[in-house]
Amino acid sequence: MANTFKNGYLDITSSAQTIYTAPAGTTSIGITLRVTNIDGTNSDSITCDIIDSSSGNARIAYTMTVPADSSLELFGTSKIVLEAGDYVQLQGVNASGDLEAFISVLEIT
Repeated sequence: MANTFKNGYLDITSSAQTIYTAPAGTTSIGITLRVTNIDGTNSDSITCDIIDSSSGNARIAYTMTVPADSSLELFGTSKIVLEAGDYVQLQGVNASGDLEAFISVLEIT
């Protein structure tokens, strides 16, 4: 069994985008998913879905406000388990790209 830590980054827009997909043959443990609003004036909102390839979708955040110059931890103190083929999608309200996301996962093969 091999363990590998992986990071991912995404500029969030108003279109749903995938920040991470669990590779074939792995189970991934989501450690952190931080969304930061780099706009100094305007807030934005974030929606986060876990797309489970075997059982459906789970929404872990829906239009949660991210105030200007602040961050929001979407995984919180919980850990998210992703099976092979599962993926994490993010979507903001504004198309500006003022929201940035950082994900950190542990892949177990």
